Amino acid sequence: MHRHTPEPEVDTAETADAGTTLPGRLPPGAGTVATSTFEELSPALPNDVADLRRKLVRWLSELPLDPESTHDITLATYEALANVAAHAYPDGRGWARLQATRVGDAVTVTVTDTGCGIPATRPRSAALRTSGGRGLLLIDKVTDQSEIDTGEQGTRVRMTWRPAALRDAGAA
Repeated sequence: MHRHTPEPEVDTAETADAGTTLPGRLPPGAGTVATSTFEELSPALPNDVADLRRKLVRWLSELPLDPESTHDITLATYEALANVAAHAYPDGRGWARLQATRVGDAVTVTVTDTGCGIPATRPRSAALRTSGGRGLLLIDKVTDQSEIDTGEQGTRVRMTWRPAALRDAGAA
């Protein structure tokens, strides 16, 4: 599943004719908050979550972001997705949902699974498919805000950034 809602300034052929706006739609720049969304569901497998990261990078390239913000968003998101692929489904079968939204000057990315959750004390094991233990710390370091909700019904990692480039673009 993929849903992408472009910026309001992008022509989506939603006008009846040049200069006429459909009912309920404000013309671009008429006090609206720039909103863009991305959503995709994928198998929680290493190659599939890597593909989700590439799709997110394409979506981010449509936003007025500086390279450092794009890097931080991509890195933290990939860490969250890699955790899903490596830990959420011990039997190897499950799904990862990636949702990203830009509202005004904030970008929020949410990675969700319905796996086994994150145990309060994670055992270190040579059998784990990752080096382990640093992904959540990295996410916390490169985000402006992060929230992790986890339990037996799955995990939701929500990460938010307020890149300076978006604040500057909103003032123009």
